[in-house]
Amino acid sequence: MEDSCVHHVEFCVRDGETLQRTFLQQYKFSLAATRVTKLLKQWVLKSGTATCLITQQISSENNQSQDQYFVESEKNFDCKERQQTRKLDTVFNVALKVKNVASSVERLSRSGVKVLRPVEKYSDKFGEISIAVVKSCIGNVVHTLIQDDEYSGIFLPGFNPVDSVHNNVSSEETLAPTLVTHFDHVTFACNCGDTNHILEWYSKCFGMRRFMINSDEDSENGFVIDTEDIGVRLKAFEYWKCAETGLSLGSHPESIKFVIAEALPNQGPNQVDTFLHDHDGAGIQHVGLHTEDIVKTVSCLSENGVQFAEPPYTYYTEVGKYEEICDIGQDVDILRKNGILVDAEADPGETTDGSQSPNLRYLMQKFTKPLFDRNTFFLEIIQRVGARGFGSGNITALWRSVQAYLNNQEKSDAS
Repeated sequence: MEDSCVHHVEFCVRDGETLQRTFLQQYKFSLAATRVTKLLKQWVLKSGTATCLITQQISSENNQSQDQYFVESEKNFDCKERQQTRKLDTVFNVALKVKNVASSVERLSRSGVKVLRPVEKYSDKFGEISIAVVKSCIGNVVHTLIQDDEYSGIFLPGFNPVDSVHNNVSSEETLAPTLVTHFDHVTFACNCGDTNHILEWYSKCFGMRRFMINSDEDSENGFVIDTEDIGVRLKAFEYWKCAETGLSLGSHPESIKFVIAEALPNQGPNQVDTFLHDHDGAGIQHVGLHTEDIVKTVSCLSENGVQFAEPPYTYYTEVGKYEEICDIGQDVDILRKNGILVDAEADPGETTDGSQSPNLRYLMQKFTKPLFDRNTFFLEIIQRVGARGFGSGNITALWRSVQAYLNNQEKSDAS
């Protein structure tokens, strides 16, 4: 199983009980730990190395009180972005494991990064961690930096481990393989024209670098979807272990992939603009969850009640698509039945396991519908077979599936 430099991804929601049940019952995550304070209720859910922290604020009456870990998501929007005062459900924190928190924060401070929480140490019977929180240049996004090489606990000090009895699963289910294994990527929705600034910020501050999404991407303009119903620009970046500055992120930096999505100018309403409106600003639009068997995973998730954004009806009849699916050894009827997209157009170069097998390099994907009551955050289920990038055909079809869902929802709301 692939290790990850992402320690956890944090949700801040109004109803944590319901969301944690969704992850337990529908996505088959396991409840690993909980924490309750005067200010917060928190649940830690795991599937493979993918760890989600769900946080629900109980009270914010005492503005002088601070939680040792939590930084309130609502206060982290840039003033120019945050226009509303309404409470919102959001995914706002991508926590990263670093080799040395103190030196990382020192470098980030010199680069002008806002430090929301200075370096602190916490310990319990399982050992000690060092932790700090810094503000990203994107909307309400923050990054908790965690040094946990001297810690053997289930999550962080102060969290209470939960045994399998509390997960409402049978012994057979406990032994069954997880549906998803790790975080594959995080996609941010940003304002039009902000992409290059974001890339420069993460390159300078975090030591990350641009990588081509696929062979159809233009080095200057990014991967552009400009059709009648979609106008989106995508660019991607990843941690560069040879960077002379930035963070030092451990032994598997290739697992960190960030994607930026912005609407094209003068294109009319689309899903990026919808996110920015409903989220009151830029932020995390979706997270990709990797699976070793997407057919089984999507089938199970559907049976468990997960709702997906279905691909265009014509996807499987596009010129060459049938042959492409057959060439990689997949069953067209099974993929069509489950609404799974396939793309054999991967980035040139080595596969993820270091082999040179271009005929086996492909990826399969599917988007869920939004998890919250507004059209903001959703999940992506993805299986990679050698491919490191994102196929051009899949990207267009995936984004079109979300746009079709939003369009249908608008028609339903208007009727």
